[in-house]
Amino acid sequence: MGHPRSGTTLLRRLLNAHSKIASPPETHLFSACARFLEKDSTADGVDMGVLSGLQFAGFENDLVLKNLRDFAFRYLDEYTEQQGKSRWVEKTAFDIFKLEEIEDLCGDDVSYIGIIRHPLDVAVSSKEFCDAAGVYPKEMHRYIQQYSQPIEAFIHSWINTTKALIDLGERRPDDCVICRYEDLVDKPDDILSEVVGFIGEKVEADMVSKAFDELGTLGFSDHKSYQVSEIHSDSLNKWKALPSHQVARLADDINPLLELFGYDLIDGSKTENQQESRRRYINSLMIHSKKSQG
Repeated sequence: MGHPRSGTTLLRRLLNAHSKIASPPETHLFSACARFLEKDSTADGVDMGVLSGLQFAGFENDLVLKNLRDFAFRYLDEYTEQQGKSRWVEKTAFDIFKLEEIEDLCGDDVSYIGIIRHPLDVAVSSKEFCDAAGVYPKEMHRYIQQYSQPIEAFIHSWINTTKALIDLGERRPDDCVICRYEDLVDKPDDILSEVVGFIGEKVEADMVSKAFDELGTLGFSDHKSYQVSEIHSDSLNKWKALPSHQVARLADDINPLLELFGYDLIDGSKTENQQESRRRYINSLMIHSKKSQG
């Protein structure tokens, strides 16, 4: 689990390199099951959805959840068997937006691996992805409608999903581990040892190299991960190219979570007044005008 552009694909490929773990490209299985479980409420508080509808028809919630869970698990079990392995890890980046329903579905039958990345780098990468794809994924629509600046929209999306992941870890401390993308890039062997050990397996010496030597099953995933041959740090700290005024305005929103995960805090004092902003804008125009003339 992790906000899109947080390194979920890198972690998936590394785990898939383990001799016992099969992790396919994004299947969207759990997100689909989560949509099946979505509900609305009447003014009287009656929930309207599949679970309540089937309960009125005589099917208890536990049975419906079991059948739906068996449906999803069966595909992952069969894929794992096809790969000659014994355990699966499912990763679809947008699952994080359906965390509550997925937890209801999976309950105690799974362990949860979370990954966190600096929110401003997530926002920059998310914007790059949407610009290249020419579309905002539907999970992002409500944020884009609420916040006119895409970077700000992605930041608030990150805040909400990260808080949901933290809450999951607090509810299920024995079933959830959360790592940082930056640590995975800096010390992949150490982080892999921690994550693989958490799910009761032993880390294998060739997991990092094997993850890049073999393409594995191709499908929905982060295409950039297939354009490199090793773990690199080129994608770190891209957010520092953002306008300082924009970054400073977000400080109050993200600093509590930055502190919680051990990131440096953002200086919120670097906001500019309108006169300063206009002056900087005019100076920029003059510089570009001189370049074009000579």
